[in-house]
Amino acid sequence: MDNLLAIVNEKKVSKGLENYVPLYPMLRKEGDNLYIGVMLVNSDENVWDCDAAIIPEYWVLLDVDKHDVVKFANTEEEPFFQGDITKSNKTPKNMEISKYSVTKSLQYRKYLLEDIKNDKLPLQKKLADALHNEIEVDGEKVNLDEYVMATIEAEIKEQVDTLVDIVIRAKYSSISIYYDNIFNRIIAEYKNNGQIDDEKINLCIEAMDNYYDGVIGIANFFNN
Repeated sequence: MDNLLAIVNEKKVSKGLENYVPLYPMLRKEGDNLYIGVMLVNSDENVWDCDAAIIPEYWVLLDVDKHDVVKFANTEEEPFFQGDITKSNKTPKNMEISKYSVTKSLQYRKYLLEDIKNDKLPLQKKLADALHNEIEVDGEKVNLDEYVMATIEAEIKEQVDTLVDIVIRAKYSSISIYYDNIFNRIIAEYKNNGQIDDEKINLCIEAMDNYYDGVIGIANFFNN
């Protein structure tokens, strides 16, 4: 994708639009033709803010074969949509991630604590059996498993939260890998047989719609 963005960046500079930045490459259907499409927004606009409702000011079409720029349009002068612009009902990523994070943290924490409680090392089990799984703390008898759990639960929670954060970042970063491959397969199928896979196009729309919380009209831009 970097080579496509480099082409668009060079073109925007030649038009005196240094303050504009291209979004991730997308696709656009026009009749039976397929193009690579890139939308540009002002560098001051926050494409991650779900309340921003940004309509990109410029859009570019590139030929799928040689990546020649075939159109560089101002949205106000030549809109990429007809009628009303599509505003998707998407859940902001921060809410989605927060919900996922809480769920996974609870699952992982429960698994680890249950594992620590129920699956002892051989020597640990011998010692626990010798103590009848009880020890005396401040003059009171307490369950050995519960005591051990209490001493490590806070650390387990901290380590699990760190692990969940790593898992979430890995999952979200991998979305671009899926997107890139679907994007390239759509183009390859079009170049090979002239067919445009609408189902895969819709997956690309969903991915980009989810990626850019603050941008509206992405479905219109794909024009599927």
